[in-house]
Amino acid sequence: MNPSIEIDDARRRVVMTSGFNVMSRDMIDAMIELVLEAPQRADHDFIIDLRESYGDGSHDDVVRAAEIFRACGAGRRAARTCFVSFDSGFVHWARTMDFCFPNRTHHVFMNAEAAHAFLDRGRSAERAVAAA
Repeated sequence: MNPSIEIDDARRRVVMTSGFNVMSRDMIDAMIELVLEAPQRADHDFIIDLRESYGDGSHDDVVRAAEIFRACGAGRRAARTCFVSFDSGFVHWARTMDFCFPNRTHHVFMNAEAAHAFLDRGRSAERAVAAA
């Protein structure tokens, strides 16, 4: 099965939501396809809702995704990935991913609304600094 995907290139944001029976590898493959389709998305913010997915992703899958992001020019601008997960240990995966992806930080939230609010606050602060 495939995840639900919303792309907002104007806001530089991608939202991916797993559905029932969507494997983590399906989510990673879909993310890679989005970046290969439009390399500028390597610097988009991502919200990845994993609450209903199966955790079959591995370190090798993360490294594969990071290599694709780098090959597509990731790191030109700071970006963030927000995972939505009930797994309290997922924060450790997120911190590890910070070291794999250039100029990207990874965060974990309990719901998508909190992830959107976090990204909105960050972009507002960046615009304020740029205007000063």
